[in-house]
Amino acid sequence: MSTRPYVEHVYSNLKSPRPNGDAWGIELGQKTLLVGSNTSHKSTIVQAVELAIAGSADDIIGRSIVSDAALLLTLAPGDELGVTAKFSDGSVANYNARREEGKVKRPQHDGPGAKSLVHRSVAAALSGSATTARKAFLEWSSSDVTREDILACLPTALHGKYKDIAEHRGRDLSETKTLIEVLNYANSRTRETSKEIKGAELILESIGDSIDAKPTDETMEKMRFAVAEAREILDASIRAANSGMTQEEKESELTKLAEQLNAWEQNTLTCEQQKKDLLAQLPHKGENVDLAIQIVNVATEHSLDQCPVCSSSVGLEHLQRCQAFYEEQIQSWEQQSQSIIEKLSEADKAIGSSNQNVVAVQAEIDRVRNIPVYAKDARAIPVSEAQSRLEVAMDALGKMEVVKDRWNDLTNAQNRIKSLANDHESYRALRIACEQAVGNLLSEQTRTFTESVQKYLPEHWVFKIELMDGDREVFRMGFERDGRLHCALSGAEWATVITAVSMAVTSKLDVSDPAVLVPYDRAWDTRTLSAVMKGFLNFEGQVIIASTVRPMGRPPKGWTIIDMDEVSKGWVEPEVEPEPEVETLPVEPKPKKAKRKKVRNDGGLSVISRSARKLEERGYSMADILTMTKETASHIIDNNIEPHTVTILSDGGFEINKTDNILPINLPPAPR
Repeated sequence: MSTRPYVEHVYSNLKSPRPNGDAWGIELGQKTLLVGSNTSHKSTIVQAVELAIAGSADDIIGRSIVSDAALLLTLAPGDELGVTAKFSDGSVANYNARREEGKVKRPQHDGPGAKSLVHRSVAAALSGSATTARKAFLEWSSSDVTREDILACLPTALHGKYKDIAEHRGRDLSETKTLIEVLNYANSRTRETSKEIKGAELILESIGDSIDAKPTDETMEKMRFAVAEAREILDASIRAANSGMTQEEKESELTKLAEQLNAWEQNTLTCEQQKKDLLAQLPHKGENVDLAIQIVNVATEHSLDQCPVCSSSVGLEHLQRCQAFYEEQIQSWEQQSQSIIEKLSEADKAIGSSNQNVVAVQAEIDRVRNIPVYAKDARAIPVSEAQSRLEVAMDALGKMEVVKDRWNDLTNAQNRIKSLANDHESYRALRIACEQAVGNLLSEQTRTFTESVQKYLPEHWVFKIELMDGDREVFRMGFERDGRLHCALSGAEWATVITAVSMAVTSKLDVSDPAVLVPYDRAWDTRTLSAVMKGFLNFEGQVIIASTVRPMGRPPKGWTIIDMDEVSKGWVEPEVEPEPEVETLPVEPKPKKAKRKKVRNDGGLSVISRSARKLEERGYSMADILTMTKETASHIIDNNIEPHTVTILSDGGFEINKTDNILPINLPPAPR
């Protein structure tokens, strides 16, 4: 039996009980039983292994598969959590999480991954529904199933549909996983098409409740012709309004304008005659009265005493009396002429307005004379009327098109329902066929897989799986007793079954991949524990069991039993060893080795210490770093010792590889 890599050493500060929260270390076997009280740190070992392998841990405040770095850091004594696991093949798995300046950094993980903790996925599948368990069981048990095997279980009419879906959904998957993918897709599409059919039926119902009679193609064509005709009439009417006049319209318009022009010209003559009559009615003002008053006003304004006309010395007083006389004459004339003057003003305005109208009418006559004459379109009507006709026709056509579209929607909905119904039935048939194929394949593989599980169980435990209960598909597993299947297992029995199934499933992993199984911590009794440990010896991978009791009798060979109460006590109170003596060897010609001083390991470096990082940067392997004592590490760093010049011993000390060009180095004192 080949041996997979397994965890030999674990170093971590997870839940560290050591002073200052230093890292603890422990060695594990391929089959390890951790025995101790409930406070002996059994779960600490298990969780550290899980973190190193998968970057997550179980049973953290009642939660499984916890990868939240902030939550995991609560299990560390400070702001940094580190785990290192050394495997039997020399490989190393690491997990590191830290908090800097109050912020949790993205954890660093380098390990084989969750695939090596097979019991997790097995437990999840077996704890789910019967359908989930059947699918998982098929994947576990049917690795050699081919596409032809699956198609042989399906109706020929469904082969094409299966292949199409498998091509898109099953790339890079095994045939059994492809079958599950096709089954899941067919099941999903069955549900989706059922919902889509209901939605389409609602649309169909809403359309049919309020729809008018469907217009015929002939009616639609007639209405389109009416719209086109109304648009042509509107175009002809616009052209008629903008292009010119007929000869009849032009002559009629010029006659009308000539009549208007004559009327205004006659009106102008009438107003002018009225003005002449009014002027004749004005009273006589006197000869040169206006001029005389102007002359006298100039003389009085300048206080002259001579007459401005004859230069006689008449005196200012005389001129003022003359001014008053003339003003009195003018005032008297204005009083007598006021009414006539007002009428004269009105006559002037009437004459001006009449003249303007004469000019305007004459301009319009000139414009009309220049308008081109055209042949009248019989279809032309007033533009507003033509526009109204077109709007009515277009509105009627629009309503018909809406009704026709609703009828089209109705037809499309009906066709959609038919198409969806066909798809629904097709996917339903494929789903049923795939489920039957799963059942057939399961039935064929059950015996072989049961035998694989059985070899990891105690001899008197008979493992059995049931897939059918009459015509109903089920998935039940347990132990056969008195010819009947018993599924109501104890906690220890259930943990054993999950682990044994996980062992059978592990065969799917590459032989170079670690497989670490951790049965769930249940109330083991000594007899059951002993029998289970014997059965687990057949497993090629690693098993770590945590228990509060020891197995009955002599422990099975091949198991490493660790007393966690003693181990955890040693972490808190490390054993003080006397300082070893330093043996000085005589120098011989061309000696192969120099003086040797061994330093025993009292726990090793913290995997998260600065010293470890410095040593790794200098070229030391992680295996050597984790073996060193703190004194060894400090001495190497302080003296800048290169990796090729020393050999790290299994007890944590080191020896100098002396050559002719290496100077002697003072060794550190042994730790106390």
